Amino acid sequence: MIVFEALAWGRSELSSKKGIRGGLESELLLSHILGVSREWIHTWGQREIPLDLFQKYQEVIYRRQKDEPLEYITNQASFYSQNFFVDNRVLIPRPETEILVDRVSLLIEKFHIKKVAEIGVGSGVISIILGLKFPHLKIIATDISKDSLEVARKNILSFKDEASHIVQQIDLRHTNLLDGIKEDFELLVSNPPYIATDYPLENNVLKEPHCALFGGKNGDEILLKIIQEASKRKINFLCCEMGYDQKKSLEGVLSASGFKADFYQDLSSFDRGFVAQNLMF
Repeated sequence: MIVFEALAWGRSELSSKKGIRGGLESELLLSHILGVSREWIHTWGQREIPLDLFQKYQEVIYRRQKDEPLEYITNQASFYSQNFFVDNRVLIPRPETEILVDRVSLLIEKFHIKKVAEIGVGSGVISIILGLKFPHLKIIATDISKDSLEVARKNILSFKDEASHIVQQIDLRHTNLLDGIKEDFELLVSNPPYIATDYPLENNVLKEPHCALFGGKNGDEILLKIIQEASKRKINFLCCEMGYDQKKSLEGVLSASGFKADFYQDLSSFDRGFVAQNLMF
């Protein structure tokens, strides 16, 4: 079988599945299996594909048909123009979280922040991008999941040649929220689980770790704990991603906790997060 024939088969198999971009994803999966670029596929479409590689292509197409996320199949996700390793131990990075990184970056620049903590580091993308942008930062990144920390460590080490400071810059800690963390820091950032337990999600999203998706019955329970933690520790700035319907409830809690919050929207104009400054000191 030649490349174009394999591609046509994959496109046909995926195009019948709702929510899957058959043309694009069949190309991405074939380029993944062959270890080539998408441009190569279109340039060398008449080349023969070895049988064993076509069989592997069939396997990944069938996995995608069963709603396994593309990023888990390829073990790769793009975030802030960087490629990161991901698998089913961690949440897949979303484009809207880049807005959170942008907002945090503005604060770091404006207030010359040097010490940052992240709750729920997951795959490590937020802390790593902040570290790449600001080599002077000292970052403590926590997660309750040892599996997540293993993935974050793998991603940190992948930058050891390109940006060796990252390895020493990010201090991974296995703990719940900030339990046992004695260091002080100026800014706390988090993209915590914030979806309500009974909220209907697409099948492919449900393949991601539920502990990274669901924040409790209302969805905002972990966010409320983070706000309480930031207030108790007198942290200067708190920056979090949140659910589209949580602005009203969080606004009151932030104000009562001494924070002045600026809420922002994602690219679809949904409320998606906040940047808050502690006014208590």
